[in-house]
Amino acid sequence: MKRKNLDFKIPFKRMTSMREIKKATILGVNGTMGSGSAAILAGFGGIQVYALARSMEKAEKGVEEAAKSIRSSVVRDRMIPGTYEKDLESSVAKSDWVFECVAESYETKEPLNQKISASRRQGTLVSTISSGLSIERLASCFDEDGKSHYYGTHFFNPPYKLTLCELVCHKGNDPSYTKELSQYLSHILRRYVVITNDTPAFAGNRIGFQLMNEASQLAEKYQDRGGIYLMDLLLGGYTGRAMSPLATVDLIGIDVHKAIVDNIYENTEGPLRETFRLPLYMKELMDQGSLGNKTRKGLYRSSVGENGKKIREMYHIVKKEYVPFPKLDIPFQKQASLAIRDSDYALAVQIIQEAEGWEADLVRHFLARYISYSFSLIPEVTDQNGIDGAMGYGFSWLPPSVWVDLWGGTTKMCKFLESQKMEVPDFLRKTDRKELYQLQSSLDYRSLFKAI
Repeated sequence: MKRKNLDFKIPFKRMTSMREIKKATILGVNGTMGSGSAAILAGFGGIQVYALARSMEKAEKGVEEAAKSIRSSVVRDRMIPGTYEKDLESSVAKSDWVFECVAESYETKEPLNQKISASRRQGTLVSTISSGLSIERLASCFDEDGKSHYYGTHFFNPPYKLTLCELVCHKGNDPSYTKELSQYLSHILRRYVVITNDTPAFAGNRIGFQLMNEASQLAEKYQDRGGIYLMDLLLGGYTGRAMSPLATVDLIGIDVHKAIVDNIYENTEGPLRETFRLPLYMKELMDQGSLGNKTRKGLYRSSVGENGKKIREMYHIVKKEYVPFPKLDIPFQKQASLAIRDSDYALAVQIIQEAEGWEADLVRHFLARYISYSFSLIPEVTDQNGIDGAMGYGFSWLPPSVWVDLWGGTTKMCKFLESQKMEVPDFLRKTDRKELYQLQSSLDYRSLFKAI
């Protein structure tokens, strides 16, 4: 089998001027994203953070989690725990940035925004970590100055390890301030910044959750051939993912997954809308309290056997119980994984291209879907850099442009999408470059391939 040689050159991003922020308020510091975001602001930003929650006990716990997340007592010293009832008004009034990290619903966020608006100084930045709600709607609680300084700053979980920040803008923002904020997030907080428009689920989640939810739908269709475990095995590390899709759902939480796909399903149209419909079995797992890693059972279950060894089982969708992983023999998947282990990425891709059988057809279906859907969001959601950055830095998935290059270029990719009966986005049709991948960053695509 002849091997293909590729060499990607990634330019260095020069630093520019940035704004200064001395004090910030974090709302929802007791949550995973709240404590992680607080750690980034206090650690990298070097600023004082008012860390608020509904109770002092929760706030203090959030401060400890923040310090633990980046292993720094300095972070703890820069954070002041408090409660919404007692400290929100005074904290907001003293802050240069109010960062809301509470539950993903308008019913929770909008009442807090009204309180922030009443205490906020002119010029104070207010942002939400929302993973997909309308930024324009959330900004409507504020006066004109508040609206112009209101953004989505969507960090990814865990913030210390995943450096992406989707900076979500609405029509009321000032472009010059957006640029200044982007520089601060990039050069002070060390985020990889992707600027997106105010569309459902923005860029990363719109793409990632499409694939994850379609995989969960097909897990039910292929239950007799391996179900959930089969889909993760086929779409695992050798396809350029640090974590397989359905294991990622368990990491995120089935409840969070539902909130995101429901939002996209309700607020978007198009031929792929049905791929965002949550499978019934996932709703049933939620109703049972099986939410994923945080409850130790979801699509998978973890337990400890009598010998002290960890036991991993998968949920059997038909039997509605947890069962051992099935023994699956997929030769091309093993061959591609061996090529990855030998750092022969081009060979691994070639194996995927040429493998025969229904399993290989399924893998190629998902690769085509990933490429087609990702580039179809240009320019509605973001640009090429935003698409590649969101997936590389937010999901630790091989960026779509890398797949195009590894596949043999835009012309070959367009023909492949046509063969899979997928939409060929205008961006790909009109792009005629030898190498498409051009992230202005230090992301090494090779680190995103994982041998199984």
